[in-house]
Amino acid sequence: MNPIRIAALVLMATALAASGAMAQDAAPGHSKLEFLQTYDADLDGVVTQQEYMARRGEAFARTDADQNGVLDVNEYVSEYAARLDAQLAEQRARQIRQAHVRFGVMDADRDSQMSRAEYEATASRTFQRLDTNGDGKVDDQDTADNH
Repeated sequence: MNPIRIAALVLMATALAASGAMAQDAAPGHSKLEFLQTYDADLDGVVTQQEYMARRGEAFARTDADQNGVLDVNEYVSEYAARLDAQLAEQRARQIRQAHVRFGVMDADRDSQMSRAEYEATASRTFQRLDTNGDGKVDDQDTADNH
């Protein structure tokens, strides 16, 4: 496989791994830490049932768009969609910032242009870091977990 394809595959794998990790982080309230961060109103490291129910009541009131005291499917899903859209926007912004950082690392001569040689040099370094036994291939015999 040529170095450009290797670099492209490595960058894609890195992006997928990062987005997977972020997607797991984006699920609010599913871990104890996120529960504490969401519901600990007085920031004392403890969530009482009173704090929890008060925060849940506030969330219900925000979600009840027509303020009729019940949530219909559209209100419930719309609230979730709004949170998801915010999380996706944050994830996209982080990924775009990271793309700028990666470009800066790969642009060795800092001329704001990436030559083919700079692109391939990055691929070569990546491959060499992964090919820990130096046999010219990356397989189960290599010990690097990441590059």
